[in-house]
Amino acid sequence: MDMDHFERLGQPAQHALDRDALEHAYLQRAAAAHPDKVAQDDASAKRAAMEASAAINEAYRTLRDPVKRAEYLVKLAGRDLDSSDPDSGAPQMPQSFLIEMIEHRERVAEAQAGGSLDALRDDIEAQESDALSAAVSAIDGGDHEAAARHLVVRRYLQRLLDEIDELD
Repeated sequence: MDMDHFERLGQPAQHALDRDALEHAYLQRAAAAHPDKVAQDDASAKRAAMEASAAINEAYRTLRDPVKRAEYLVKLAGRDLDSSDPDSGAPQMPQSFLIEMIEHRERVAEAQAGGSLDALRDDIEAQESDALSAAVSAIDGGDHEAAARHLVVRRYLQRLLDEIDELD
């Protein structure tokens, strides 16, 4: 079985990470696995070094970002938010949530017409931040199903923020 990103960078599999320790571990491992170290070796050694380097880079990109790290922890627990599989993919959101998102979109249209997108953006950013905080709390408490739901909410809110930014 392949190493997960936490193992690859020698970090504990938890959301709270020491950024300096993470960066130090990344730089150390990236230097050790750099493809230039095997420049004189055969093609398979070069390919292996390139794959190891790519895996280290991917691990670092994932773990240094709090959202990606939370989503990755949920994925390690068996919920892939990028999948639509009913058993292991992103959880289905209740109808009430979907109606709430439609109402948010209506508020965006009203705010655009009324010139108050900044206030709406601030409100939605706060909700997005709260959703991530709730997901992290759920992860810390071992409730990965709740974390997955909070992260799906965060994704919806992020898409709404992206739409607002396009209008601005």
